[in-house]
Amino acid sequence: MAGPTSTPTSAPTSTATPTPEQRVAQVFVELAGSAVTDPADPSGLFARLAAHSTRLLGLCAATVLYVPDERDAPQLTVSEGELSRLERQAVEWAEGPAHECHRSGERVPDTALDGDRARQRWPRYTARALDLGYRRTAALPLLGPTEDTAVDTDGDTDVFGALVLFTSGTTPLTDDVLTLGRSLADIAGVVLARDREVRESRALADQLGQALTSRIVIEQAKGVLAARLSLPVDAAFTVLRAHARSHRRRLPEVAREVVEDGLRIEPE
Repeated sequence: MAGPTSTPTSAPTSTATPTPEQRVAQVFVELAGSAVTDPADPSGLFARLAAHSTRLLGLCAATVLYVPDERDAPQLTVSEGELSRLERQAVEWAEGPAHECHRSGERVPDTALDGDRARQRWPRYTARALDLGYRRTAALPLLGPTEDTAVDTDGDTDVFGALVLFTSGTTPLTDDVLTLGRSLADIAGVVLARDREVRESRALADQLGQALTSRIVIEQAKGVLAARLSLPVDAAFTVLRAHARSHRRRLPEVAREVVEDGLRIEPE
């Protein structure tokens, strides 16, 4: 007689709430794996940085200013809609914590927006920020890592922008909040530096590939002309180069027409 059969049971699913340390670790992992997307940045690094800074640090809002290059327009990502217009105006005014932080490459310490320092340095910005209900702010630079992976502000480090923190309370931002905020800004700076290195490597690879392709086409054109004109290869190249110069055209373009389109060139 067959014995009773047991029915396999699935392993219990853990529903434990992550500890604060686990939440911090998850945020850092998520930021490290984020992509640098377009200026709207719907799911990229800047949107996540602003959102996580607000939730993790217990603040009411955060702004990310990203300046990819001095020739490019600044990009802004905000965690709270009403800030968007103010931060765009701040770029035009060249004032505010984001502008100051990016320009200097140094953090803007916890600052009361209704205090003398803020009113003197950012007169238009502070008035608007207070109207929106913000009372204190601080800004942390987005810095690229130095060769020894330490972050410094001696002018040798790339400054990609700034992370700006806002609170509606009058209590100063604590050292713990600012330290964790600095860590978030630092990991974002590492991601930005990595992204730029990848783009520069791709651009260099494209340039080398184009140079190699051009060299190959030129060598082919030299062979075609040498056979067509019964000339040594070096003399054929002289003919090819003289034709390109006299017609003010790029040598690879002329070479490609010789090879692919049968362009007829005669010694000048």
